[in-house]
Amino acid sequence: MNDELIASDAPFTDAQRVILGALADTLVPASDDGVMPSAKDLDLAGYLARNASDFLAELAEVLARFDDGFVSEPLDARCERMQAFSEAEPESFGRLLAEVYGCYYQDARVLEGIGVGAGPPFPRGNTVEPGDLSLLDPVLANPTNWRRDVS
Repeated sequence: MNDELIASDAPFTDAQRVILGALADTLVPASDDGVMPSAKDLDLAGYLARNASDFLAELAEVLARFDDGFVSEPLDARCERMQAFSEAEPESFGRLLAEVYGCYYQDARVLEGIGVGAGPPFPRGNTVEPGDLSLLDPVLANPTNWRRDVS
């Protein structure tokens, strides 16, 4: 969670956060063995505020389409409602799905769970001397592979 975020800056009400959590859990529920967390267990609201502020107004409209009863429905019923939403509003659904996945697959627990490991993938095991630009020589040796503007 962002320590610099104050309550008045929060983009969602408590009720909206609960519905957002139910939507996230419907899209990515926890694994049966408990290794993989549900998307509702992540700070999706914080992620959206930091990385998708242009989506917040549309997301508020999406959240308004789901009532408080959605939260207490079993997963299969929520999936049916989510499928109906995806068919009625494919663009909004696609954006919601992309943002949930974006948040989910950046979480350290998820990365560990799928065997990728948290942290940057490079230079695991590779030593790179700082400032060694000779590593770019193979790239620079390649011929130009784009077309120049002839106008």
